[in-house]
Amino acid sequence: MSENNQSPQRTLSAFDGACIIVGIIIGAGIYQTTPMVAANSGSVEWILGIWVLGGCLALVGALCYVELAMTVTQDGGEYAYLVKAYGKGTGSFFAWIEFWIIRPGSTGPMAMLFGAYAYKLFPIFQMALDPLIGEMLYAVLATTALLAVNLFGLRAGKLTQNVLTVLKVLALLILVVGSVIAIGLSPDLIVPTTAETAGSIRGQSFDGLLLAMVLVMFTYGGWNDMSFVATEIKNPAKNIPRALVLGVCAVAVIYLLINIAMLMALGHAGLAASHTPATEMLKVTIGLPAEKIMALLICVTALGAVNGMMFTSARIYHALGNQVSAFSWLGKWNSRLQVPARSLVVQSIVTLAMVIGFGWQVNGFELLVLFVSPFMWSFFVLLGIAMLLFRFQGLVSRDKYRTPLFPMLPLVFVLSSGFIAYRAADYFLLMVESMELLGNRFFMGLSIATVFVVSSGLIVALISRKNDSAGD
Repeated sequence: MSENNQSPQRTLSAFDGACIIVGIIIGAGIYQTTPMVAANSGSVEWILGIWVLGGCLALVGALCYVELAMTVTQDGGEYAYLVKAYGKGTGSFFAWIEFWIIRPGSTGPMAMLFGAYAYKLFPIFQMALDPLIGEMLYAVLATTALLAVNLFGLRAGKLTQNVLTVLKVLALLILVVGSVIAIGLSPDLIVPTTAETAGSIRGQSFDGLLLAMVLVMFTYGGWNDMSFVATEIKNPAKNIPRALVLGVCAVAVIYLLINIAMLMALGHAGLAASHTPATEMLKVTIGLPAEKIMALLICVTALGAVNGMMFTSARIYHALGNQVSAFSWLGKWNSRLQVPARSLVVQSIVTLAMVIGFGWQVNGFELLVLFVSPFMWSFFVLLGIAMLLFRFQGLVSRDKYRTPLFPMLPLVFVLSSGFIAYRAADYFLLMVESMELLGNRFFMGLSIATVFVVSSGLIVALISRKNDSAGD
């Protein structure tokens, strides 16, 4: 394969970009967080209002990212924005944490989710293997297969993403519309409220609202990945805003429809008390085949998320390789396939390590999500501040896209990101304490590895800063 340091070509359309965004955002969260959001909401109006508010905050973040992408046109997305705002030291530290923690910690749960539901559909070696091992094998196979698809080239990667996203959205809409029609034709399908389910509803408290917002924002996570492929979007001034706004709005509408259908089928109390609301909704409206249908849908959903994150995240490692000499071997761009082949391979290896490491744990999915969130949202705070700095420094020309309602929207983005980072860290520590993980060997190993990654990242940042100063 011919490899060189060429820059990516602008070959992605607004539809391609929107499919990437929708494919990444709609993951496992919508199937797992809806009952918890309902349990922490005092009424149906609060449930729907919180999901609308979450969509608005995601749209605010997306609008801010459009300005960042228009201001800093170098490839690398968030890495390039941080370098421009704070220097190579901060950018390299972000790329290091992104490489070892944030990206594999975001991709891994989706692969693990695919493994769990694929094993339910087709339990391989059921008598000989522990279910956790079977699920892990499926997760590893899915990650490896999607890596192979993306190594076939840009066209194969984006076509796979588009197909998975369209199938996912169509399946969701068919299920939601079918459920609504079934309930409309037979109102007696609605699950009656019982004393047990009614106990799941509490009055709307401020703490409940805050926890619900953290869960909702986790479910909306992924819109920022457009920044990694911004330099590959055709006619970026028009298509980047279109892709982000279209993608986020499409997800918000789909999430609202899903919640409305679940509320119609299960009621507020039934939704709050449910552990598998989508399956129970389909059992009410479709019948016994619901479990298999839901498992298949979640498999497609998870594959779309894994492929979308794999497609986008290799770009940041490519940019890192071109900017930091120690990682120059990652900066090779395959001009024939139009993909950063080396970055794709290396990022997949790290993701597989996460999948295998956390896959041994019964609660590995939840632990991985909680572990990665504080790191991710903390960098969002820095990126929001970077946007303010660019505007105040006069780096955003008036003939380019500018985020409306400045500085209100960027401040909302910064404050909401800081809040979510704090609450996610607080919730993670609470979970560690309640699950008594402090003496667990896995958690101790994870803690040591995290300290090592952060410490080595600081060293990389210092070296990058020193080299940057020497080059001036």
